[in-house]
Amino acid sequence: MKLLTVLLVVLLAVLGVGYWFNEPGYVLVRIGDVAAEATVWGSLVALLCVLVVLRLIYLTLRTFLRGSSWLIGWTGQRKANDRLVLAEKAALASARSDWPTAERLLLKAKKLGDIDFASNIGLARAAYELGNKEVQISALASAKVASPANARSISSIALTWLITQGESEEVIETLQPSFLAGECAGDMLVVLTKAYLGQGRWSDVQKLWPLLEKQKLLQKELFDGDFERLWAVRLLAESKPSGAMKVLPKAYKADVTILLPWIDLLLLEKGGDDAAEAIEHVLTTIWHEKIVQRYSKAQRSDVDIQLAQGKKWLKKRPNDVVLLMTLGRLATTKRKLTLAREHFDSALTQAPKGSSLRKEIYRELGGVCHGLGDSQLALQYLLKA
Repeated sequence: MKLLTVLLVVLLAVLGVGYWFNEPGYVLVRIGDVAAEATVWGSLVALLCVLVVLRLIYLTLRTFLRGSSWLIGWTGQRKANDRLVLAEKAALASARSDWPTAERLLLKAKKLGDIDFASNIGLARAAYELGNKEVQISALASAKVASPANARSISSIALTWLITQGESEEVIETLQPSFLAGECAGDMLVVLTKAYLGQGRWSDVQKLWPLLEKQKLLQKELFDGDFERLWAVRLLAESKPSGAMKVLPKAYKADVTILLPWIDLLLLEKGGDDAAEAIEHVLTTIWHEKIVQRYSKAQRSDVDIQLAQGKKWLKKRPNDVVLLMTLGRLATTKRKLTLAREHFDSALTQAPKGSSLRKEIYRELGGVCHGLGDSQLALQYLLKA
């Protein structure tokens, strides 16, 4: 049945074309001696062609006047796809810390049109890592436009980056007025605290502590690498090591990453007596070689007190290499060179073969032997160092 229908249509088409060519035409248009003739069928075809041309002209004009045609839509979609591909490649580059590539790809994507919030943040991060401040500021501004709801978080990121770039004072000047007016939100309070830490303004950090505690902002993930130093500054406010250890939460009482910065701050701000007292108190709770090493640097006004304390520790830990070295250094400071040599000799005996501590011991022994007048032995030790 379908075949018969197709054959009938073809037959009618052939008859129609034959009739078209055989039918005498009539004049459509005459210009001088030139005339255009056509049959009725030809006139219809010509009319249809004119309508198609007019339609195409209309669509073309609308393309340029309204910008909503399929042509512009297709071009825009292609650019959007290209931006997406570039953004994905930039994300992979950022994941492997290839910041030059990430910045180049995102800038290329930005030339094709507006990029989204995440891409602008990625571009700002890449520019920050490369020290390209102009691109960084521009990208953060675009991120605010793309996501106004995240404007405060973006400002927090920008200020934090300023701190890491050594511009803490500028951050303080920006945030301090709003803090004094009682308008400093939690995330900005964290940034202000970081800025005070960057400037070494310990008393200002200590003033902020009650607010940080009240708003439950004392979280490691909020302060990143400043968390340990923040706690060290808080402990510095206590007059006695015992009081400081009471303030410190139980989870951090054995945390060397907090205790060491605290001891260093005590040594810097209050002197050897306070630092040595803190070390003695800490070592009753946790024995750690890095804290023991600090004991020779945190010297009391009377080093004999430290030597006497060290002797008590040595009875419980006679084979502790780091303790023996620390006592040897304290004895050297006190110019008790014979005692110092005994401690360093014992440390050398206890130090494992291949240990990096052996070179330190050789250097110390070289200095002690030289002080005792044994230059030849001193040279032998120093050559081994």
